[in-house]
Amino acid sequence: MPTGGDEEDAAASSAVKGVPPPPVTATRLERLRSTAHHTRAVIEARRADSASIDTAFKTVEHDAQSGGGVLAAAVAFRFFMFLVPYTFVMVTGSGLVSTAASQNPKDAARSAGISGLLASAITSTSTLSLANRLVALVLGGVAVAFTARSLIRVLWVVHRLIWGVRPSRSPSLWSPLVLVGIVTVLFGLADLVAWLGSQSIGMRLVALLLTVVASGAAWYLASWWMPREDCEWWGLLPGAVIVGLGVGVLHLLTLTYVAHEVTRKSSLYGAIGISLALLLWTYFAGRLLTASIATNATLWKRREPETIMEPEDSAGYPAT
Repeated sequence: MPTGGDEEDAAASSAVKGVPPPPVTATRLERLRSTAHHTRAVIEARRADSASIDTAFKTVEHDAQSGGGVLAAAVAFRFFMFLVPYTFVMVTGSGLVSTAASQNPKDAARSAGISGLLASAITSTSTLSLANRLVALVLGGVAVAFTARSLIRVLWVVHRLIWGVRPSRSPSLWSPLVLVGIVTVLFGLADLVAWLGSQSIGMRLVALLLTVVASGAAWYLASWWMPREDCEWWGLLPGAVIVGLGVGVLHLLTLTYVAHEVTRKSSLYGAIGISLALLLWTYFAGRLLTASIATNATLWKRREPETIMEPEDSAGYPAT
């Protein structure tokens, strides 16, 4: 009976003679791929018997067909372009997040989340004169108005494409102001959450729950106002739940992983490293929004009763 050494010698001699070596054991990556393919095949086989599995597949397919990844990138870019002048105005003017502006990126991200990280990227303007600060506020306000309207238009188009509707109305002229108000409330809430999280472990859980509820409620109101089919009020709840839970996860990632990445990238690349981390965060947020829209559209279309067509005669009239 050949031993292990004899098998190795045979494989080596075969390789030398140009003969392909005998098959070896599959690598770990191949085993993982095989397990993933097998699991997917098992789940797809149960698709016809499970309404929840079929709905999940339809949601993923609908998101892919509508270009969810590309739409998320568009939302992320507009969101990032809005956050930069908005944070500059907040730091320069009202001082809403001015305490975070004096911290380093790691401490700011761990204390106030994404709002503190944004504030830390803005250079302090306390040394500017009153006239220069007023000019900066005016220019920043104009930039906020333009970028807010651009973000509203992108969200409007994304809803229209994923829902597959043609709205008869356009975004209101007051919509950028509403957006700024909602973001201001959420960022103010982020400061409150940071303060609650610094008190005790129990208060951290309360703060996280408050973040989830506030984010889900804000997105529910936005979804109700955006283009969509004429659905019931509860038809938009699944997307609001997805956004709320997703924002909670993003907040935890910001406090842990993003804080570490920002520290590493900012030490290597400076402000560009912080910008890269913020772009990654906004893309995750944009992907979350497009996934929630696709979920609402898929679930509502699934609940719609099929139209029963009456038989027609040869002239094209309903048969009696």
